[in-house]
Amino acid sequence: MLAKDKFLEKINLLIFILSLSFSQNLYSENIYEKVFNYNEGLRNSSANFIQTNPNYLQEGKIFFGDKRIKINYNNPEKLTIILSEKKGVYINHELKESEFFLTKKSYIKIFFEIFHKKNRIQNMFVEQSNNHIEISEKIQLDNTFYNIKLIYENDPIKLRRLEILGNDDKIQMGFYDHNIENIFDKNFFSMVDPYLN
Repeated sequence: MLAKDKFLEKINLLIFILSLSFSQNLYSENIYEKVFNYNEGLRNSSANFIQTNPNYLQEGKIFFGDKRIKINYNNPEKLTIILSEKKGVYINHELKESEFFLTKKSYIKIFFEIFHKKNRIQNMFVEQSNNHIEISEKIQLDNTFYNIKLIYENDPIKLRRLEILGNDDKIQMGFYDHNIENIFDKNFFSMVDPYLN
């Protein structure tokens, strides 16, 4: 009878370990799904932000469209960045200059993909607590390593902060005053240079 009891204990322990690992996988899948669904819901929304770098502070507003993201800086200087999957444009309103760039050669591509590609989030590290969800990834671009992290408030989920840490870069954007269901003019996310004559 003693051998049978030890065998049953081992079977019960094995079942417990398997069910724990299965429930952990299910739990992780639910977090990924929760973040992805929230990001999908950000389309046609906006939020104010404060961005800090080691040497300065900027304020502005970010707009999430169907296929583009627009970032308007209004303090201390007026700048606009419009991003798509493959390219972006940087507009300096004070100098009346525009500069186009490829997003695929920048950490901006990761930021864009997080909000538009479900499988991108599933490949990232996710950590959840009662108060927040963090998704992060380490990447290398042109011999520079970056640690990219998005932090969401949990229950209800809400985007709160973006952090980009590189060799010489330390950018943090804190988001507040979220506005859902904006209706944008069809030219709102246009990348046409506004200062072309």
